[in-house]
Amino acid sequence: MNKNLAFCLISLAVSVAFSAQAGTLLPPGAADQSPSRLQAAPAPVGEFERQPVAFAWALDPEAVLDAQAPFLAESREFWAVAQASELQAGLAIDTTAAGAVIRISPAQGSRAVDPDQVRMFKNGRLIPEPQSFQRKTNAAQLKAAGMDVPDGSAIVQLAKEQGQGRFQVQMTDAKGRYLVHVYEPESPFVFRAQADRSRVLAGDTLEVAAAMQRGDDTLALANNQVAGVLVSPSGRSYDLAFSSGRARLQLPDDAGSEPGLWEVQLSAGTFADGASVQRDANTAVEVTRPTAKLDGGYGFNAAAVRFDLPVQVAAPGRYELRGTLYATAPDGVSRPVSQAHMANWLEPGQRQLALAFGRVNVPMGYGAPYELRFLELKDQSRMGTLDTRELALREGQAPRRAIAPAPAMPVRGVAPRQR
Repeated sequence: MNKNLAFCLISLAVSVAFSAQAGTLLPPGAADQSPSRLQAAPAPVGEFERQPVAFAWALDPEAVLDAQAPFLAESREFWAVAQASELQAGLAIDTTAAGAVIRISPAQGSRAVDPDQVRMFKNGRLIPEPQSFQRKTNAAQLKAAGMDVPDGSAIVQLAKEQGQGRFQVQMTDAKGRYLVHVYEPESPFVFRAQADRSRVLAGDTLEVAAAMQRGDDTLALANNQVAGVLVSPSGRSYDLAFSSGRARLQLPDDAGSEPGLWEVQLSAGTFADGASVQRDANTAVEVTRPTAKLDGGYGFNAAAVRFDLPVQVAAPGRYELRGTLYATAPDGVSRPVSQAHMANWLEPGQRQLALAFGRVNVPMGYGAPYELRFLELKDQSRMGTLDTRELALREGQAPRRAIAPAPAMPVRGVAPRQR
C-alpha cells in the first residue's frame, strides 16, 4: 500500500478515536430530577412536528447562570368566601396593620358591589363615612388602571387613622355570594410557603414548607394552624397534612396526564400579641408522567463539540433535549459559552438525541475540558420536564474508553505493492 495513503488512514482512525469518546453522566444531585421507572402511554392527541430540529447559539462567557430555585410565595393577605347574609350583618375581619386594602368580588349571578354602599365598623361601632376610607374604587376604574378583576368588583382601603384590629365590613344590599380579599401591605406578618421543587414526576413525593414570620422571627405554628391542598388542573384535590411546618404527599401514578400546572393552596392562622393573624398563599408545581429518561451514558465528539445522549423512551411523543456548554477559559475557569437544543419525535425503545454546540460557538482561547450543565429532557407533546442535571458531566476530567473506530473501508482498485 502507498505509504502516504496508509498514513492518512491511520491518522483518520486515530482522529476518530480521539474525537469520539464515551462516558457516563454524573449521578443526579439533590436538586435534580430523574425517573426511577417509566410509564407507557398512548400517543398524545393532536398534530405534532415529526421532523428533527436542532439549533445552538453562543453565550456571553461572563454571564452568571444559576439554576432557578422553586418559587417562594410570600403573603400578607387572606381570602374569605362570604354569603350575602354575612355581609348584610357585617363580616368580621382582623387586621394587623393600618391601611388594609379590601377587595370584594361577586360570584356569578351575585349583585355587583358599589363601593359607596360599603360601610365599615370597628369593634361593632360604625365609622363615619369621611373617616372610614382612604380610597374607594369600582370595577370600571380598576380595569382602566389595568387590573384584571371580575365585573362588579370594588376595592376600598381603610383610612390609616383607623389603625388595626377587628373590623366589620357591611353591604346591606348584598345578594348572592362574594369573595373578600384582604391585603395588608404594611403588616409585619408574612406567611412564606415553598415547595421543595418546581417540578415533580407522577408517583414521586412532593414536600411543602410553610412558616409565619414577623420580621426576622419565625412564629411557631401548631399543626392545626396551617392547612393546605394540592389541586390538579382538572380540580382534583389532595390534602396536605402539616407537621412541624412541613407536609409530604406522594402523587398518584396517574398524575400528570392533564395539561397545566398543579396549584398548592395554603392557609395559616395564629395569634400574636393578642391579635388574630390570617394568611393565605398559593404556589404551583409542574407534574409530569415519566415517559422517558436519560439512559446514563453519552458520546462526545470533540471535533464537532457534540454530545450524543441515549434516551429510554416508554411512550411515543416529541422529546426535547437542552443544555449549556461550559468551556475552560485561558485563566483555567469554566465559563458558559453556548446553549443547544434538539427535538425529535421518538417511538418507544432505545433512542438518541444530540446537542451539537459547534466549534464556531466556542470563543477563541476556550476549550477542553468541557462541562455540560443545566441538562434537561422534556416531553414536548405532553408539556413536562422528565430528567434534569444541573451538572451532567465533565468531559476530559476522568479516563474514558475510546469508541472503537469503524473498520477502514477497503480501497478498491489499488493492489498491494509486492516488495
